[in-house]
Amino acid sequence: MTTKPAPTYRFGIFELDLRSGELRRNGSKLKIQEQSLQVLALLLAHPGEPVTRDELRNQLWPADTFVDFDHSINAAIKRLREALSDEAENPRFIETLPRRGYRFIAPVNRPSDGAPTSWTGNKFPRPIVYMIALIATFAVLAGAAWFYFSGSDESKLPPLRVVPVTSLSDRAEDASLSPDGNVVAFRRSSDLPDVSGIYIGQIGSDHLLQLTRDTTDYSPVWSPDGRFVAFSRYANAVHEIYMVSAIGGTERKLRSGAPAHPPLSWSPDGKFIAFTAKDSNQNTYSINLLSVENLETRKLTEPGAEQQDWGPAFSPDGKELAFVRTNGALNMADIFIMPANGGAPRRLTFDNTVIPTPPTWTRDGRSIVFSSPRTSIPTLWRIPVSGGSPVQVPQVGVVTLHPSVSPNGHRLAYDQIMGHSSIWSIELAKLGKRDARGLVTASAGFNWAPEFSPDGKRIVFLSDRLGRMEVWTCNKDGSDLIRLTNLGGATSAGPPRWSPDGQRIAFDSSLGEHNAIFVMKAEGGLARPLTQDASDNVNPSWSRDGRWIYFTSTRSGQWQIWKMPSEGGEPLQLTKQGGFRAFESADGMVIYYAKAPSDPDIWRVQLSGGQESPVSPRIHLQQWRDWALADNGIFFFRERSAPHPVLRFFDFAKASVGDVATLEKPGEWISASADGKFVLYHQLDHEESNIMLLENFR
Repeated sequence: MTTKPAPTYRFGIFELDLRSGELRRNGSKLKIQEQSLQVLALLLAHPGEPVTRDELRNQLWPADTFVDFDHSINAAIKRLREALSDEAENPRFIETLPRRGYRFIAPVNRPSDGAPTSWTGNKFPRPIVYMIALIATFAVLAGAAWFYFSGSDESKLPPLRVVPVTSLSDRAEDASLSPDGNVVAFRRSSDLPDVSGIYIGQIGSDHLLQLTRDTTDYSPVWSPDGRFVAFSRYANAVHEIYMVSAIGGTERKLRSGAPAHPPLSWSPDGKFIAFTAKDSNQNTYSINLLSVENLETRKLTEPGAEQQDWGPAFSPDGKELAFVRTNGALNMADIFIMPANGGAPRRLTFDNTVIPTPPTWTRDGRSIVFSSPRTSIPTLWRIPVSGGSPVQVPQVGVVTLHPSVSPNGHRLAYDQIMGHSSIWSIELAKLGKRDARGLVTASAGFNWAPEFSPDGKRIVFLSDRLGRMEVWTCNKDGSDLIRLTNLGGATSAGPPRWSPDGQRIAFDSSLGEHNAIFVMKAEGGLARPLTQDASDNVNPSWSRDGRWIYFTSTRSGQWQIWKMPSEGGEPLQLTKQGGFRAFESADGMVIYYAKAPSDPDIWRVQLSGGQESPVSPRIHLQQWRDWALADNGIFFFRERSAPHPVLRFFDFAKASVGDVATLEKPGEWISASADGKFVLYHQLDHEESNIMLLENFR
């Protein structure tokens, strides 16, 4: 009897192989009892759906079996959570549904290696398992047809195989394969002293060589002869480019300039490094070439208003250059290709969605591999350079970023990220007491951008707990959770905001090739676009009387604060010197706003007109979302990425800054009740990243 290959479910750094009955973490087998594996398989077959205790009982035990079902199910779930390092109170994977059963809440990469077969224990009778495997089989066949151009010699390669390169307790990212494909360079980020920096590691060996020791080093790239590694460094608000020997030694500075995107690409002839630079007196970023010999630079691209070109990648023959072009809000992007010596770029993708990391070329130069959430959670995709529809790269799983293909050999390296965040509240009157902080909501994935309703009873926020960033609401204690939007595809929502009467919610999302402001009823329903012009419009907020919506727009050529009637109408420009996120004062006379998307100060301007001016030199942020306006002042994080960031408050009456609370973990997305008695924030609970390798990549 011939046994067909069984599907493998992948979620984060874990995978369940139904044929062998093995649960693996980063490729390493975990010890776990069979009943727990059967429970996991049933949950994975129905991601996001309730699986009742009765269904689990019928699956695990025949009808004539006499056992303590409830105790056995509880024990199986407990062992499963221990294997996944999951928690019942703050679940990343398995959510308990009281008196009903359980639900798998993390994104799942569905079976993709064939039809199902017999489990080493009991069988799974549900038809959906077989339907999933059948669909996945067709996907694999389509992908195989796509790769026909890889060459007959490559068709003799062994099957694709995923293996971990690093298994660190901190973060390894920005994977870059050496020219021979045997060594990977990467960035390591750690809270330990002198551990962060650029590393290289021999594939198949646990030994790592640390090349640099700066916490602000990013994006290593190899010289074509494999002798050097170039990288970006950020120190004192300056973007510097360095190179260092691949065996360690003295660093050589190549360039200093204004902060810009860190990714680099070294030309195949070794003469140039492509990088991103901020254009003078403009809010645009362009691709430039840096001569390694004489350190002269030359601008290659001419982005439009508020556009940013970044993530350069030379083709294997050095004749073309791929890069990412994004809007100023960094939430809509596509890949372009241009001649490496300059010329008009050609658009390759038409997704209008986030591209989080640079693209890379396949070794034959016929296609581009890139990371995108174009259908859901970010994973790797492949598209021919001649154009066409992207095809998903098999077996790499989800939340996969920063692909790197070796010029020689058949290897694809990439970053795989695992993380989740939660929303917390602080009752300021109880500071110093154990119950001052309270968890509002948590799940697998990320939860952020919270805001209290005007009556303080409900919270609106963003969450990707079901695979796509959508607008949700809940009670202030996290109960009565409701999803308001179902955007689907490559579309995600931006930060939502309540109307003053609590009846409507405004948010931004993509509309065609630009972002638009939408308004919907607070109980859900159809979202109506307020803006439909050929510009990006983001970050809505309401006037105190509900008649106006403030928002950020590029319609004047750069990010400025505008307002328009909440029922629709002609927008009015409020700022002339730049602005990105605005809120109206308690008396309705002034708007306060972040001056720029990154590294901003908080400014103010009278709504009746007047001079635009900073509020205080003591309020300086890392990002535009690190502050919140209350009636009597401004809450803010100065260094939100610190291990224990400090929440501060600027008092309008005293013109002074005081510390409010020190957080246990990194936080951002502050929101405050109007009376300043409560603060909401997003907390990063867990995040790890490791370098993975797809062997025998064609």
